[in-house]
Amino acid sequence: MIDRILVPLDGSQLAEQAVPAASALAGKTDAEIILMTSIVPGERWAGDETSERRRENEQATAEMYLESLAERLKQNGVRVRVCVVWGRAAVAITATVDEEGADVIAMSTHGRSGLVRWVIGSVADKVLRTTRKPLLLVHASEQAMPEPVRFERILVPLDGSPVAKSALPFIEGFAQEVGASLLLEQVIVPAATLYPGEFLPSNLPVLPELEEAAKEYLSRIAKEAERAGVAAEVCVDVGYPAETILAAAERDKVDIIALSTHGRSGPERWIMGSVADAVIRHADCPCLVIPARKAVQPRVEEVEPSRTPVGIEPAPTVIPAPVITETATERQSPPHPPEERPHRPERSPGR
Repeated sequence: MIDRILVPLDGSQLAEQAVPAASALAGKTDAEIILMTSIVPGERWAGDETSERRRENEQATAEMYLESLAERLKQNGVRVRVCVVWGRAAVAITATVDEEGADVIAMSTHGRSGLVRWVIGSVADKVLRTTRKPLLLVHASEQAMPEPVRFERILVPLDGSPVAKSALPFIEGFAQEVGASLLLEQVIVPAATLYPGEFLPSNLPVLPELEEAAKEYLSRIAKEAERAGVAAEVCVDVGYPAETILAAAERDKVDIIALSTHGRSGPERWIMGSVADAVIRHADCPCLVIPARKAVQPRVEEVEPSRTPVGIEPAPTVIPAPVITETATERQSPPHPPEERPHRPERSPGR
């Protein structure tokens, strides 16, 4: 249930581009929006009246700025509050989320304001690494305002790992609340792409087999979502994960992309800074990012599953490099301990 949406702002138009997405989400969920900004306190001496007046002026200016934005939202029937916090951006945002009980943080991927800058790419990254709350990230553009968000179709990339799957309960609840359908996607990276120029034995799973196993895996998840009251479709694509996810979002005209901050599949890892980071930075549509701490933690036996037949557990989407030759060391028997011999004292010459 989404009751409160926190929207951090730094006074720039780039940061404000997250407001329409937050407003659209509030319209779907009847949630309250909390507009906040943070001010980094400067050094001042005790009893310094000039510094105190400057602080009061900064507080008043920030409140006027937020109130002007709040008035626009109130005209559209959105419940809004404003909040000015003293402290560094990432720390202030995380603290305000906990104090206000916000359920989602909506912010743009970057913004700038005067001499004090929020490079919200780094601020969002710090918030994501410290908060347990999902982030609705909007890619800010200096050329044009982002398109209105409809929240009707959500792309959910999965890599077959328990960690990626553990974000599904929140995503399904989110989709049910906003009335959206899910498009579940799994990307298969073929072995020939990962290991070019290497000889691969013929007994490795071929691409059709991998696609069929991925479809079975996604179909089981789709049925679970439908039992929860959320319509879901599946698609299996082949290629590099980040590029393929972005292409699928454009091809299938989704409204947002929902993904966890990391997952694992074979030797490959999806972590913030690689696949998820690339998708967030280059997606034209907003991204709903669920931190791994927010996702339901898998049981110990699910983290490292045992080998089972295809169809019971999802087949890995990445084929590890095969070993097709034996080395001499593999055929050698274990070395014997050195033979013990009695000590022979050295004799001096002539004896």
